[in-house]
Amino acid sequence: MAKPSPSRWPWNSGARRIPAIKGFAGLQIAPVTLENRFVRLVPFDIDAHAEALRDMAERSGQRLATWPYFNPPGDWISVWVKAIRKRAEAGTLVPFAVLTPEGRFAGMSAYLNPDAVSKNVEIGMTIYAPEFQGGATNPACKHLLLGHAFGQGAIRVCFNVDERNARSRAAVTKLGGVQEGVLRDNRVLPDGFVRTTVVFSILAREWPGVKEGLEARLARFERKD
Repeated sequence: MAKPSPSRWPWNSGARRIPAIKGFAGLQIAPVTLENRFVRLVPFDIDAHAEALRDMAERSGQRLATWPYFNPPGDWISVWVKAIRKRAEAGTLVPFAVLTPEGRFAGMSAYLNPDAVSKNVEIGMTIYAPEFQGGATNPACKHLLLGHAFGQGAIRVCFNVDERNARSRAAVTKLGGVQEGVLRDNRVLPDGFVRTTVVFSILAREWPGVKEGLEARLARFERKD
């Protein structure tokens, strides 16, 4: 006699389910160009964007103190770029260069660890040049990245933030991210620091409200022009 599917066991009767889809291939996150009035996200290209990334990182200085790849005084930026290439080739990272509408390099962001089966993906490796912090750049980028992820079938998008990074934690909270928990001492950084990570997420059913809030924020920036 065949065993019942775990999803049919009595203690799972109240669990949320996603309807089965014939031929379902899972969440598909691939390099793509995304743009709106404020920013243009293009697939990060080592040859085209690495030097701009280096210049931005050098100008940012101690603003990067909680950045996972920050490990001066050596050539940590080259190590960082190699890590981007390696993870992109492995399919665990889909990086984007963030450009202004005029084509100026403003920073980068990425999808990390897309899980086709569980339909989960992380948004991270986000960094902006000092002159693009605190304005429309971050909400405009998140509007594009979240919209694309949920449009591709994601049911949950998460953000893993260094506990020390109060600016990023505040930004994710303002975005509409819900704090799920704290992973204590879960990562050793290149400089030997043992990091504690704060986990936030946005679910697909929460996206319409988050999207509305983001669009209201962006509309205020448009009225300033």
